Amino acid sequence: MIHSPEFRVGRRAPLTESKTVMKWNLTVLAGCLGGLALAWPVGGAETNSVAGRVGVYDSRVVAYAWFTSGAHMAQLQSQVATAKAEKQAGDTAKLTEDSAALRALQDQMHREVFSTAPCDEALAAIRERLPEIERAAGVTNLISKWDEPALNQHPGAAQVDVTDRLVEAFFKPTEKQSKMIESIKIAKPLPLEQCNELIQAGKN
Repeated sequence: MIHSPEFRVGRRAPLTESKTVMKWNLTVLAGCLGGLALAWPVGGAETNSVAGRVGVYDSRVVAYAWFTSGAHMAQLQSQVATAKAEKQAGDTAKLTEDSAALRALQDQMHREVFSTAPCDEALAAIRERLPEIERAAGVTNLISKWDEPALNQHPGAAQVDVTDRLVEAFFKPTEKQSKMIESIKIAKPLPLEQCNELIQAGKN
């Protein structure tokens, strides 16, 4: 397993230089790109008018766990290797297509880890573990702590934090990863609209 790879966002200064974004030293995709140019709804869907227990999680932390998990990193490294080979071979058409896909992945990571975008793909990757996590936590739904409309569908329900349980479905955090996770938890998320603006500004 690859633990907390040191990525840096090349040529995306408006996003990475934001004081809000730099509250933690997040690992980011672009450093892996070298010289290249570059729904899974869980819980909240059904209304529960009776007070009960719902599992809440910090979607930023779950997204971080997914992006840095061994399986996802192996897939990413394969994509990067393919793009580098296309560059060396002068296959401009395929390079343009695959570089765009890598860029889209980077944008997705910014939205999910820096801001409050849903981490649907992360949850889809561990869908088979979700019932087990719900049973262990004694909850009937899993809802992002940033998803107010979904939380409002469960008035009076006790909220049980299952963030760490979800992370452990990807890996057992190392000391370095644990520090990263805790720093993400205490950081104020970047508003999604502002995150999108910074992403767009970085492309200009």
